[in-house]
This record gives sequence, C-alpha cells and structure tokens, in this order.
Amino acid sequence: MSFRLVSGEVKEPSKRNGLVRMSAYIAGIILIGFIVFSIISTNMKINESKAQYNELVTQTNNVLEENASIERYLGEDANMDQYIEDIARDKLDFATPDERVYYIVPSSE
Repeated sequence: MSFRLVSGEVKEPSKRNGLVRMSAYIAGIILIGFIVFSIISTNMKINESKAQYNELVTQTNNVLEENASIERYLGEDANMDQYIEDIARDKLDFATPDERVYYIVPSSE
C-alpha cells in the first residue's frame, strides 16, 4: 500500500510506526492489568480488615458483658463467695463434693 503526496512522490508506510503502535497497545494492556490487579488486591485487603474488625467487635462485646457481670456482683454487694463459686462452675467446670455434673454429648450420627 502506498500513499501519494502532493508532489507525486510515493511514500511507503514505515514499519517503525507499526512497532510504536504495537508497543503502545502492549503498554496499555499491561497498565490496565496492573490497575485491575491493584483494585482486586485492595478489595481483598479491605475484606480482610472488615473481618478482623468484626472479630474485634465481637471480642469487645464479650469483654463488656463480662465486665457488666462483674460489676453486677460488686454493685449489689453480693457475697464474693457466690461470685467465686459461679466462676469456678462456669469457667473451670468445678462442682461441690456432693454434686454430680452431667454433660450432654451429641451423637455422632
């Protein structure tokens, strides 16, 4: 394919122009790929941070509930022996000597 100039000369399209164009397309594709990868990795980090935040909120709520329970014992001038006994039963699975504790084990079926 040739192009005629006003002066009548024939000028062939340069192969260099095609190489520059192809390099520009490849660079554009690489740039778009990098942008897409960055967006995806950022969204993954955001999701991980949200999950970590939700876990921390749950832990905070559990600690606040435990603090409220302790404050109830202290605010009611409750017997500290009763508080200690409740902690021993709930957290340490202790029982009094004359007491039998039964655990319900789910069936394996």
